Order: sequence, then structure tokens, then C-alpha cells
Amino acid sequence: MKLLNVLLTVFILFYSQLASAESESRNLLEKFLKNTSTIQAKFQQKLVDPRGFLLQESAGDFTLKRPGRFIWDYVIPYEQKIISNGEKIWIYDSELEQVSVKKYEQVLTGAPVILLDQNKDLDQAFAIFDQGKKDGLNWLLLIPKSQDSDFKEVEIGLTANGLHTMKFVDNFEQVTVIEFQQLKLNEKLDDSLFLFIPPIGTDVVGDF
Repeated sequence: MKLLNVLLTVFILFYSQLASAESESRNLLEKFLKNTSTIQAKFQQKLVDPRGFLLQESAGDFTLKRPGRFIWDYVIPYEQKIISNGEKIWIYDSELEQVSVKKYEQVLTGAPVILLDQNKDLDQAFAIFDQGKKDGLNWLLLIPKSQDSDFKEVEIGLTANGLHTMKFVDNFEQVTVIEFQQLKLNEKLDDSLFLFIPPIGTDVVGDF
């Protein structure tokens, strides 16, 4: 569930509002969120332990359409898809030949990221700090205000074109790093793209 919470946090950060402030990093994020209705991107994801050792590495494609629709399509190290149409979320594992189906609201309600609602400012869920520029990116540090959060902090790295990197530090000091590449913004995406039809022979579990 922690992986799903990470991905939902990314999705809802895209989907949220950010209060105005005199900060270049905040202004970059605010502009990106305000002006973006659809997103297509490649992503690379790493999980690192507290000593800096790589535990897991994966990659794939991310697609978003507001409201409520997203796809995390993992292709490395094996095929896995997490798809939402705003009503249901499908979690498909090709190796297990199994798909878990959950109601959209139930998943969000059960995750600490419900604090980030699209009608709320991020400031209601996080203390937000401008970290300045590093490695060519403008950085923001988000500290969750809820003690129930899965994460101690989230760092967001932005370019002039929008989101580039997100780093999640969990309560065990493990770090999940997601880098986005080849962003395509505001292209027309059909709603049918966000429906999942299980392959023949797939075991379906949950709310059909």
C-alpha cells in the first residue's frame, strides 16, 4: 500500500491548488498545476535505504487527465499497471495474472494523502519551505502536518517547464525518488484510455 500512497500523492499533488507566495519555486509549481489539464511522461523510480544503497529500480509511463483519471504503467522490472477512471482503481500484476479492483473513494479515504484534496490548498496538509536551487532545479520541501502520514517529508524539484523530480522520505528513512522525463502537457486524451479490461485468464479480486 505504501507504493500506491506514493503514486496517489504524486497524482493529487498534480491535482491540487497551491496558495500564492513570494517564492520562485512555489510560483513555478503553482503555474504548472494551474495550467495543466493532462500530462503524459516517462518516469524512473528508485527506492534507496537509509545508507544510500539502491533497493529497487523501476520505470514506465505516467498519464493523467483531470478529474480523477491516471495511469502508472510500469514496464521495468516487470509489467504492472495502476489505472483510475475516477470511480475505480485497477492494480494489475502481470506476473501474478491478477488484478485488484478498488473503489476510488475507498483508496483515497484509506490513504493519508486524502489530506490533499483538489479543492484545498497544499498549505492545509503541509508546511512548505523553499529550498532554493540545486542541480539545476528549484526545490520545495513539504512536511506533512498529519502524524498519520506515511512520509516524513516530500521534496519537489521543478524546472521552468514544470515538475522534474519528487523525493519521498518515509518513517523508516527509506527514500523513493521519481524523475519525470519527456513531459507532454494538455494533449487531448480520450476517457476510454482510463478503463482497464483484464486479459483473459486474469484473476479479478475486489469491487468489480
